[in-house]
Amino acid sequence: MLPARKATASDAKPAPKAPGEARLFLVHGADDLAATRKADDLVNRLCPPEEQAFGLETFDPDPDLNAEAVCGFLRNVMQALLTPPFLGGNKTVYVRNAPFFNPLTEPGRFESVKAGTAHLVETLKSGLPAGVFLVLLTDSVNRSTLFYKTFQSLGEVHAFEAPDKDKETQADFAVQVDHLLEEKGLVMTGEVRTAFMDRAGIGLRQVQMELEKLSLYLGDRKKVTLEDVYLMVAPMRAGKFWEYADAFCSGNLPQALRVMSRLLGQGENPVGLIVSLENRLRDMVIMADCLKRGWARLSGGEKWRKLSWEVPPEGDGILSTLEKDPRQGSPYAASMQAAQAARFPVGRWLRWLNGAVDAHAAMTGGDAIDARLVLELFTTRSLGELAVDRPAQARSPAPA
Repeated sequence: MLPARKATASDAKPAPKAPGEARLFLVHGADDLAATRKADDLVNRLCPPEEQAFGLETFDPDPDLNAEAVCGFLRNVMQALLTPPFLGGNKTVYVRNAPFFNPLTEPGRFESVKAGTAHLVETLKSGLPAGVFLVLLTDSVNRSTLFYKTFQSLGEVHAFEAPDKDKETQADFAVQVDHLLEEKGLVMTGEVRTAFMDRAGIGLRQVQMELEKLSLYLGDRKKVTLEDVYLMVAPMRAGKFWEYADAFCSGNLPQALRVMSRLLGQGENPVGLIVSLENRLRDMVIMADCLKRGWARLSGGEKWRKLSWEVPPEGDGILSTLEKDPRQGSPYAASMQAAQAARFPVGRWLRWLNGAVDAHAAMTGGDAIDARLVLELFTTRSLGELAVDRPAQARSPAPA
């Protein structure tokens, strides 16, 4: 048996880092481009390009891994962190785009993933081998967790939230979009225009490119439909799961089924679609409740909605503790979400959320049930209930 290795200074529990001495780096935020650039810069500083052949180990996992696969991924990361650098040099472990470290969203909410994350945290707190660095890039992290606080106390945290635009800038941008539509001779109704803006984002160059594509696709036809937008306009958001959630929350059953069918045909995971919808419906429940209580108010016309907040102290205490405070982030996105939430009462949004949770459980419960069929049945049954309502109810704001 080999004799026990003597403890060295590098084995001691790490003390809080001094400026410039960090070996743990967490980069996160909704501004994906800025966050990725920062993480790449850190990696290139820690491990110059000429040393990356032997000194850099990169993990870029599929964001749709199930809980078991995520646990395997975490074990591989820990093994890489505990493996000494090659030939005694430095080593940088770069974890990119891993949305597994938020215990309030899936798959981070699964107990096995929580346990794997806790093991990773203990590894980081115990100290990495000399010369080993970790750069972790993610768009989803909870600041109250020990995971986040470990990076905060022992390393560096770099946050990049999506840039906001004030109402005057948004209004000015809306006018520019109207001018571009006139130049192209294109016509969009309020619902179609909202869907187009939601996909194209608030960037004039991107809007110009997407309108040019639409114009070429339509030919002599000038009136743009929702199907045209979904077919031709490239979404600016990461992934496609949100497209189904957006179509569902519009309350349009035929459109939701068309989007769902197209995404499934493109190989998207039905479990991913229902998880995305669950997250969206939670946001809608919160926003609809804020509107009902009078904490949030919508104003403005069909083309550009404005959202204002008047939250009492007790409401501020509730909203500020949420993982996703509806008052934070892009004012444009919040106003569009509020306009959508106002179309139906809180009870309906909550009923749909509970239905989505049940559908998710049916897909992953271990029974031999076709997940695609579960998703189709859930969508049809949920939005089908609107068919027995008065037609105007799905188009008018719910009473406060």
